[in-house]
Amino acid sequence: MGVNWLLLLMRAIHVVGGVFWVGGVVVLTRFVLPAARASGPAAGPMMQQMARRKLGAYIPVLSILTVLSGLGLYWHDSGGFRSHEWLRSPSAMTFGAGGLLALIVFALGISIISPTGRQMERLGARMQQAGGPPAPELISEMQAVQARMAWSTTTAAVLLTLTALLMSVARYV
Repeated sequence: MGVNWLLLLMRAIHVVGGVFWVGGVVVLTRFVLPAARASGPAAGPMMQQMARRKLGAYIPVLSILTVLSGLGLYWHDSGGFRSHEWLRSPSAMTFGAGGLLALIVFALGISIISPTGRQMERLGARMQQAGGPPAPELISEMQAVQARMAWSTTTAAVLLTLTALLMSVARYV
């Protein structure tokens, strides 16, 4: 029997995409966003550079590729979702739980994280245009947006870490 190159490609995309997705969200949540928040308006140029480098597109693309390749692998392992015996196995349920968590994070990214990131970019640009210290209203609005981003990315980081843990042990349960 020959090598199933499509299956190998899907696995490579899933594992590497997942590593970058989880790692990117954890680094962003644990280090970048807290440092930016602590820096106040001085973080504006750095955050603008991150926007120019398309961080807001990079992570969503990784998440899409990871989710789609994971669904493809799950479909393959389950015989097209027809192997009820396999689907009821501890491995399949563990993969499924990890996949469900990843889908929750994907939905969180689309519904809250991406729009909040765009809102932060717009507010940051308005603060830069002010030419001096930003108005208290802008500072207050930015703090509220940063708090929403902190909550949503922390939730995503925790769920993605659990996802990675589940996926890493699923074949052995």
